Amino acid sequence: MIYKIFFILLLAGLFISFISCSTIDHISYNNHSHGTKVINNNQINLITYNIKAIYEKEQNQVDKLMEYINNEGFDFVIFQELFNESTRDYIIENANTNHYSTIIARVDYNSFPEFIFQDAGLFMMSSYPRMDLTDIEFENGIKNSNGVIHMILEKEMSKSNDFLANKSVMGALFEISDVAKLFLFTTHVQAIGSTEIKEKQLMQIKNFIDTVVDDVLKSGKVKSSNNLIVLLAGDFNSNAYDQERFGRMHELLGYPRDLHKEVHGVNKEHTFRFGSSNASRRFDYILSYDKIREISLKKVKAQSINAVDVTDDEGISISDHLGLKGYLNIK
Repeated sequence: MIYKIFFILLLAGLFISFISCSTIDHISYNNHSHGTKVINNNQINLITYNIKAIYEKEQNQVDKLMEYINNEGFDFVIFQELFNESTRDYIIENANTNHYSTIIARVDYNSFPEFIFQDAGLFMMSSYPRMDLTDIEFENGIKNSNGVIHMILEKEMSKSNDFLANKSVMGALFEISDVAKLFLFTTHVQAIGSTEIKEKQLMQIKNFIDTVVDDVLKSGKVKSSNNLIVLLAGDFNSNAYDQERFGRMHELLGYPRDLHKEVHGVNKEHTFRFGSSNASRRFDYILSYDKIREISLKKVKAQSINAVDVTDDEGISISDHLGLKGYLNIK
């Protein structure tokens, strides 16, 4: 039965792919003025949010989301599960481009129809300019799409339709100042699957980051590793408050710092809810690397980091996840 459903969805996806070829993958506006925001090169802020746009979202929900995003004026906005084309286009059309001068709408559109959905619905916006990496040939099967790097992760069939979507990791290099560059990575790990496949995905993410950082430093795009910040944010589908699972995830990713735990300690904040129940897990993270292998990196310290629940006019959450926003000081 599950294979029949898969086949039907595949045919539907093929049809959608043929009628949606106008999707813009990368948008860069010439202004990098950060709008009316006062630039502080010693601090950045960001939000990561699984917005669950598997199908077209209600306009009121997207309006509330973009009202929040534009009013907050984040330096970096990261979405997961932004699959629906019309929702993606609406977000781009309603983004304040006086502030968000760089938009990465998707990175793996051309691989369709290898999978039903592409690149885990990963999406980025930034008020900082993206640095050009198009002339770097990355190793280990890493794809370079107009200077945005990405890789599809292995996955397996499961009882949840989550397996129909690609699981992948994406990264882009941004110029914060003359002496600070940010390599920002995002990912979405499989929700329901074997421990083996989840751990394999985490190892692939770690190898991806290691390879990319190493290749960029060798290229001379960043003069010194001491000028490079490396952040990884996204939906890892692993509960931060399950000590055993978190410890294993932490190990496989190379021991990045969980900035939420650094700020809140033992105090818990949840970012995922099952059905209509209250949020009871934290699956979403903003992680910071102090080193990659033996390479020391520029450090950040979280000034604040909190879950945020965007709701529509009726007070209903726009997603089964809450967003995670952080204000980070650059050391």
